[in-house]
Amino acid sequence: MIEQKTISEKAGDYFENGFHCAEAVAVAVLEGLGQPAEEAAAHATAFGGGFGRTFEEACGAISGSLIVIGQLYGRRRPKQEWDVPAALAATIRQLFLDHFKTSHCATLRERFGQEMQMKECKNIVRVVAADLVELLLTASKEVQES
Repeated sequence: MIEQKTISEKAGDYFENGFHCAEAVAVAVLEGLGQPAEEAAAHATAFGGGFGRTFEEACGAISGSLIVIGQLYGRRRPKQEWDVPAALAATIRQLFLDHFKTSHCATLRERFGQEMQMKECKNIVRVVAADLVELLLTASKEVQES
């Protein structure tokens, strides 16, 4: 049985212990789903800190989520359908915006302030990991039923 809370906590622990936001979400969620995660960590590395630590783009937790979605539902050959991963990506983005009102890394960091930044970013990682697991479990059931 997949434990959403356990995966969420593991993502937070990974963030606190050396992985950045994108890596923590990708690795914790894939591991929690019983999927290989080592390559996903490598793919996520450049996305941390709003793309290459510039803080100018989307929060890495979203990027980590997109890597997971791609690994699970992404195309393996040209011209394959990609409606499912596109819908999942749009949904995780909207869930993020519903929670945090922006996906812009620098805006989030400014909102938190230097003192609370690590604690709040860890919270984002945990929330996004939980949302992603719930979304993927729902999608998996829908794909199996169709």
